[in-house]
Amino acid sequence: MKSGKRRFVDTSDEEIEQKRLKMSADKTIKQNIAAATIFREYLKVKKMDPGFEHYDTLKLDEVLGHFYMDVRKADGNRYKTNSLQCLRYSLNRYLKAPPYNKKIDIVNDESFSASRENFKAAMAELKRMGLGDVEHYPCIDEADRRKMYTSIYLSPNTPFGLQNKVQFDIRLYFCRRGMENMPQMIKSTFSVKKNPKTGLKYIVKTLDELTKNHRSSDKKIPG
Repeated sequence: MKSGKRRFVDTSDEEIEQKRLKMSADKTIKQNIAAATIFREYLKVKKMDPGFEHYDTLKLDEVLGHFYMDVRKADGNRYKTNSLQCLRYSLNRYLKAPPYNKKIDIVNDESFSASRENFKAAMAELKRMGLGDVEHYPCIDEADRRKMYTSIYLSPNTPFGLQNKVQFDIRLYFCRRGMENMPQMIKSTFSVKKNPKTGLKYIVKTLDELTKNHRSSDKKIPG
């Protein structure tokens, strides 16, 4: 008796769009919408048609060139370079995603060469203003680190201390962005190796989040 399952099913255009939308994480979709909202507000202030999704390539290139130079945060301050870059990538994804499904690429297409040059000029200006550097937390100095490791709070001789020590070591040696990647780490994320010369065992990370952590399109867009 046949199960009733078909080898080929019928997928509607609406279902296809929904499946394509789900390819992106919720955080990414929110970033795309936020960027589109900022661009739309800019167009309204400039007394222009806010429906940029329907602009032709020539007009979109021209308007984007001005936008990269003119855009500021809600408080009137300048964006940092990584935030402006995020804004640009998010707009690009927004136009490519359903329901617009644009075949253009505002980042790489030659037809957007004018706005690309304006973007580079805006980025260079921000760097001259000191808005291009990444802010890092200060390093924990050796004396403080020694004090932590010899305290009861990081003692491997107690369950509480061992848990704290493992968490601290993972964040110190394996996490580029604090706790952000911790929830995705599992036992297979790490592997124990042995130095063939000394026989000492050491731990390495088998999965690398470098692409994600350094992907400018994933950075948050400040208001």
